[in-house]
Amino acid sequence: MAPVRSTALVLLMALALVPVAPVYAHTAIVKVEDRWQLQVDGKPYVARGVTFSGSSSSAAYEQDCARLASIGVNTLRTWGTGSETRVLLDAAHKHGLKVLVGLWLRQGRPGAESDDSFDYLRDKQGMKKQLADTLAQVRHFKDHPAVLAWGIGNEVLLNSPDDAAKEAYARFLEQVVREVKKLDAGHPVISVDAWTFGVPWWEKYTPSLDAYGINVYGRGIHALSGELAKAGVVKPWLITEFGAQGEWDAPKDANGVPREPEDTEKYAAIVDGWRSALAPHVEAGRCLGLFVFNYSAAFDHTALWLGMLSGGSTRPAWHAVREAYTGQKPATPLPTIARVTVGDVKQDESGTWAQVRVEAKDAAGAPLDVSFAYNFRGASTRHERDEVVRLQALPGMTPDTWLVRMPSVRGAIKLYALAKDRAGNLVMATTSVALPVAR
Repeated sequence: MAPVRSTALVLLMALALVPVAPVYAHTAIVKVEDRWQLQVDGKPYVARGVTFSGSSSSAAYEQDCARLASIGVNTLRTWGTGSETRVLLDAAHKHGLKVLVGLWLRQGRPGAESDDSFDYLRDKQGMKKQLADTLAQVRHFKDHPAVLAWGIGNEVLLNSPDDAAKEAYARFLEQVVREVKKLDAGHPVISVDAWTFGVPWWEKYTPSLDAYGINVYGRGIHALSGELAKAGVVKPWLITEFGAQGEWDAPKDANGVPREPEDTEKYAAIVDGWRSALAPHVEAGRCLGLFVFNYSAAFDHTALWLGMLSGGSTRPAWHAVREAYTGQKPATPLPTIARVTVGDVKQDESGTWAQVRVEAKDAAGAPLDVSFAYNFRGASTRHERDEVVRLQALPGMTPDTWLVRMPSVRGAIKLYALAKDRAGNLVMATTSVALPVAR
């Protein structure tokens, strides 16, 4: 038996000497001839991504990642870290996805991102704490194989009150970037802002960034490269948020409510944005990837405008992302709402009622499940302005008409007509109604 024990010992010693491939994935942005290239473990990588809020709780992350991988998504972007981040990274890795991990920095004034207000000119202790918190998160997650890169801050420059505050933030950002790189040399570091507002501050005060993250919506994606060239940008960039024209750019209707693009417009914007606007810049080595906003199932103003899901239903943006990244169109054409028309608005003892006509259909001529909701952008609080509330509706006297009970608010509301087919696709159209003062 001695020879057997000896042979086994030799085999064990030999195996111990064989290097084990590390789980950690090394990411870099390198120059290949005259082109920038994102690489993972030395192989070219183009981010075909979505921003990620999730369909519900972290318990659904594995299902979420599997669904996203099935439509051609290879990368997720988050805005910050929390108790759920490890669960997301594990789920992403299991399904072959990478994550651009967001590291949140506080806003300089109340704005689109939050109602926070931080003073980058004077709050030295606050900046010290933000730096320490950021480095703690990098230390905690840097060795996870799903980490693609770090995204530090989101639209802080956009939401800074003046040039002095912008400079102070950009200088602090440079300190954060340098410290992150000391701690983790294996992942690139970017920062994110809206349009090109961050570029002059990054160029002058934050030179250690490896690439720029740009949030852009609508037709602006076609003009972005030219604007970056005018600004003298030579670093690579990623589109870190993208979708249809946003409310901030939308023209207002006769009631002063911003006109939301039709679902067909939203679909076309995503497909055209990736395949036409960005494709030449990806090929030329300027653009490293795209993140469509947003993988979320919430039922609120932003999610209905730009989200890929609504509850358990798929929105047209879901199918648009799949077509953009895989070329695959919906198996059957999506239902459409051709028109929403609001007729008489009358009051009685039961409330205010509007006659609404909805012209909706699907490709097979099957009936659609039609419902209604409203949003009141004139509300006094952020929560109320974002909230979308279901409305009671009764069948009208003629086909395709409904009596919809209006809310007890004063002023113009956005009215949603929602139609769902049997396959779980939810489409919508919006209009506005100027409500009379309640009697």
